[in-house]
Amino acid sequence: MGFVKKIKEHIGLSMIDTLYKTLIFHDFFIATFPSVQKCKIKKIRKKQDELIRDNKGKIKLTVAFFLQSSSIWKYDELYWLFEKSERFDPLVIVSPYNVHLIYDKQECFRVMRETLSFAQAQGYNTLCAYDFDANEWLDVKKTINPDIVFFTKPYKDTLPKYHLYHFMDKLTLHAPYGICCIDIYRINYNLPFNNLLWRLLVETDYQKGFAEQYSLCKGDNAIVVGALATEKLINPNFQPKEVWKPQSHPKKRIIWAPHHTVDYLFNFSNFLVYCDKMLEMAKKYEDKVQFAFKPHPVLKFKLINIWGKEKTEAYYNKWNEMPNTQIEQGYYMDLFQTSDAMIHDCASFTAEYLYTKKPSLFMLRDPKVLAHWNPFGKKCFDMHYHAENIEQIEAFINNVVIQGDDPMRTDREQFFNDYLFPKDGVMPSQKIMNILKDILQ
Repeated sequence: MGFVKKIKEHIGLSMIDTLYKTLIFHDFFIATFPSVQKCKIKKIRKKQDELIRDNKGKIKLTVAFFLQSSSIWKYDELYWLFEKSERFDPLVIVSPYNVHLIYDKQECFRVMRETLSFAQAQGYNTLCAYDFDANEWLDVKKTINPDIVFFTKPYKDTLPKYHLYHFMDKLTLHAPYGICCIDIYRINYNLPFNNLLWRLLVETDYQKGFAEQYSLCKGDNAIVVGALATEKLINPNFQPKEVWKPQSHPKKRIIWAPHHTVDYLFNFSNFLVYCDKMLEMAKKYEDKVQFAFKPHPVLKFKLINIWGKEKTEAYYNKWNEMPNTQIEQGYYMDLFQTSDAMIHDCASFTAEYLYTKKPSLFMLRDPKVLAHWNPFGKKCFDMHYHAENIEQIEAFINNVVIQGDDPMRTDREQFFNDYLFPKDGVMPSQKIMNILKDILQ
């Protein structure tokens, strides 16, 4: 009975939140009826052609990047290409993250402040969408009125005035913050957001094929540029910062990255199963291994609803208290590049971490998860070690990481060369810049 009740509660809350979003975003017809959305796509493509003609005549173009969390920021290299150009004037706008019917507003503002500090520390021209002094949300279209808008997320988990719908009269682009490895084709390619974009910037021919097959617009806006999410990892000039806690002697460095899907019926996330066991593992290998707890940014919001704020904060704090542990909740390219291995259950990291060519272990909670990989994700999954219990996780730590017995190393390196490294050697950000210059010149 408890299991049935849990399902009903989850479905009920999800449905209520979906209805709430439909009301505030005013998109019931376009999201529900394909014929209505197809008409909208046709109209917006004509408008986008007009915008291209209008922008060709402008000497200077303002480029806005909507950023909701530093952990999903993938546009660093592109931002600096714009900054160095004479034609484009880039601006990073910090907007609200994980806004739902039931969410922790204090946590939302904490993430915004943290993200604002990150953007300012990077040296970006930055604007916060919330005026903390005046206690009000800014209308970016009125204050900035950008010509080109990049979005970091495709979901309706922000306020309507910072979503694509509010910028239909602009040239809009989106590069996924992760790499699509599972078969959620509607979310990744067939939301109204995906179809109404001017350009959807995808990673490989696999993803372009998914867009062509599953989107209402048949992928007419999809362009293969490579994975912005991992561009730094394939850039030979990338010099990562040292982000690990200082130690008395060298230790192996392992990232534990649990996903947020703790409340899904058939989920990827093993967090509630291993949350205490991983702390015990960190204590057991204190003299040999450093552990970085790298949770999905949404996980904390969900744990607050499940555990309460006090227990959630206490657990997160534990990862900062031990001498060989730390918590990482933001930008992670430096963390990836300076690590030795990863343990995770995140679909996107199944591809992303392979760019480091280092060993990784996928924590498999439910065999049903195997049915959800798309063809590209299945190839990435096969480049991982796998574990279904804590004993197999510990064996990976001992044998592969500490002792260096890594029989999959050659396979990973070959996979990187075959599927991940750009064949033409041109970095994704440069490809995007070239596209914009060619179209708008």
